[in-house]
Amino acid sequence: MKNSVLTNVSDYFQPRLLMLYVAREFCRNFFLTLAAFVGIYLIIDFFEKIDRLHRAQLGFVGILEYFGAKLPLATGQVLPASVLLAVIITFGILARHNETTAIKCAGLNITILLRPILLLASVLVLFLLSLNLFLTPWLTQRVNIIWETKVDKKPARELIDLKWLWYKGDRAIFHISEFRKDTKSMENVKIYVFDQQFHLTQFIAAQRAQWTGQNWRFSDGMIQTFLPQGQIVSEAFVERTMILTERPEDFVNLERRVTELNGYDLYRYIRRLERDGYDSRPYWVELHSRIAFALTPIIVTLIGGGLIFWREKGNISLGIVSGIALVFIYWLLSTFFLSLGQVRFMPVLLAAWLANIIFGLGGFLALSKASR
Repeated sequence: MKNSVLTNVSDYFQPRLLMLYVAREFCRNFFLTLAAFVGIYLIIDFFEKIDRLHRAQLGFVGILEYFGAKLPLATGQVLPASVLLAVIITFGILARHNETTAIKCAGLNITILLRPILLLASVLVLFLLSLNLFLTPWLTQRVNIIWETKVDKKPARELIDLKWLWYKGDRAIFHISEFRKDTKSMENVKIYVFDQQFHLTQFIAAQRAQWTGQNWRFSDGMIQTFLPQGQIVSEAFVERTMILTERPEDFVNLERRVTELNGYDLYRYIRRLERDGYDSRPYWVELHSRIAFALTPIIVTLIGGGLIFWREKGNISLGIVSGIALVFIYWLLSTFFLSLGQVRFMPVLLAAWLANIIFGLGGFLALSKASR
């Protein structure tokens, strides 16, 4: 009875110890490959831009700030390749030392070794998702601003007011002589309001419109209302508060690039484009591609595991070369499918997710053969 209990306890703890061992080896290889890839990325970028940075007299602190902002961007781009190579190296070393053979002889399915790595890959998915949707756009904007202001010597964006602006809003067209970012106000503004059939129903003109935090307060203006019977009712006012769908951020976002919009702002921008009748397909592709790319740690884990378990006694160097080639093919196919989605040759969801589906199925097939 006592021996039976000890056997059950041993059976319970041995797989757990094995999982912890694999997870530890994977983490060590992952951080080493990640540091190597990020270092190579930044070194190449540094030598590409060092002439411009030197001529701009940016200084050590400015250069450190610029590449410090690019560090998370580089991390996000090379992270999937780092996961794949870490999987190949980890299991390649286990196979070389005949540890995978010993696991098979113990009656365990070799694919269970992927469980701790898949768990860690899921954590990396959450990290990459938050990076792609929120941190990367903010850092991209920061990098662009540093380059524009300190290298190209352009004025800061917040100091440049928008002038002679036409803006199509919610059943309204704005003509603004100047939008001031510091005070969130519009100067010499004209608004043409339409109904659902795009018939002009109202014309609003004012010397100034000030954002109060919840609505707009117009000053020194007039309102013309066009009645269905063809009559026009005019009314002048000194000051009047009006509720409009548009907010100051809508005007400020006009000068932000799509890559500088976080996930929430990009979604709001897409909904506004659809509301105003514009084509939103390229922006849907951008949003879905950010989400799809975040799942690559799990995809490459399946690919790497299938690749190394399928050719268990293969050369590790050959496995690394094959892994890099697969990452390149994945990136190439993903870019190709996204391009097809943007030009309407492929549905948005299929364009964003097809590369993941192909490589995910390939990884499952390779793992299924390895487990037999």
